[in-house]
Amino acid sequence: MSKIKNVYLFYSIIILISFTFAVRASNNAFMTTLPLFVKEYFNFSQVDIGILAGFSSLITFLTSLLINSKINSSARRRLFIFANLLISISFLLIIFSTTASIWFYVLFISFAAGIIMPNMLTSAGDYKDRKTRERMLGIYTLALSASLIVGPTIEALALEHFPLKYAFLVFVPISLMALILSPFMKFPESKTEESKDIKVLSNPGFKVAVYSILTYNAPFSMIVFFSGIFAEQTLKLPYDTIMLLFSLLFAVSFISRVLLSYIVPSRLWRYIKFSMLMTILGLSIIFISRNAAVYAIGIIFLGVPHGLTYPLSISSIGRSFDINKRNKANSYFFAVIMLINIGVPALAGGLIQAIGFRNVMVLIVPVIIVLFFLARSQVKKINFNRLHQIK
Repeated sequence: MSKIKNVYLFYSIIILISFTFAVRASNNAFMTTLPLFVKEYFNFSQVDIGILAGFSSLITFLTSLLINSKINSSARRRLFIFANLLISISFLLIIFSTTASIWFYVLFISFAAGIIMPNMLTSAGDYKDRKTRERMLGIYTLALSASLIVGPTIEALALEHFPLKYAFLVFVPISLMALILSPFMKFPESKTEESKDIKVLSNPGFKVAVYSILTYNAPFSMIVFFSGIFAEQTLKLPYDTIMLLFSLLFAVSFISRVLLSYIVPSRLWRYIKFSMLMTILGLSIIFISRNAAVYAIGIIFLGVPHGLTYPLSISSIGRSFDINKRNKANSYFFAVIMLINIGVPALAGGLIQAIGFRNVMVLIVPVIIVLFFLARSQVKKINFNRLHQIK
């Protein structure tokens, strides 16, 4: 029986790694290439790009909160497969978009993300045993990081030979791989989720996860949408070098997650504090950067919290909710992230246009300090034994 269980676990790991890699590589290519694409081909301003990014986050937020968190497992599985099909079609056709139609492609891909991302997380954490669950979540986050290294590298190589808009076509085969694998992803059986929404939102472990992820999510959304333009306009870097800088960021993130998976921390809070500190240092270095070398150092520092923050946050949720309540908690967690992303890019676009990218980065530091104290106040409320030493 144990042998059969191990074979099934191995099968689940292979499917999870392959699917996660394909989905995240495609999604990241969309997020990092879209700002450059609409700027070059449609002459979008920084504010326009911020509004487009906010629109994308709004659609993902509404999809995750109002659709994915409400429907049963069977319906979610069908919608999950359809969402992967929608991404493949959008990547194939987006190169023919216009100033008007680009909004529809953003709508389609953002809707798909609101279905795929929380279900991918729930699938990775669908194990009762804490060690097995957190090791699977560790494998899941490693696959995320690996895709973020390989994806920009592939795109950088493609951009050496093809115009920018054809970068989307490079990821059509990768998105098709996700579509083929989507029916084989592990889905939990539907169970009655007795908790009301307020019990998710008021859970201290959930709040720690949210405050933690927001300390990096806000600056990272700006880095994804605006750092490429900053590097191209201010530092005069070519597109292929910009993509390699993204690869550098994600390489450091990957190494951080490998180390975190090896350690498997029992006390999450000390690692969350370290992650917040590294975010502050990275943003400060970008603020003082006046050349590509110093800017790259700032990117390296930010790669550490990018690697640590997400797995620490989802571990906090995994330790805080029973298995039949995690889909709702994960959907709300993902929706909260998207809610912040609705306002941040639009606001950032205006601020960057007014005071510059570097200055906006350093303005985030006080926000991170506030979030640190909010998270610490929730850690003090956590039931020590129930949450397996989040403290």
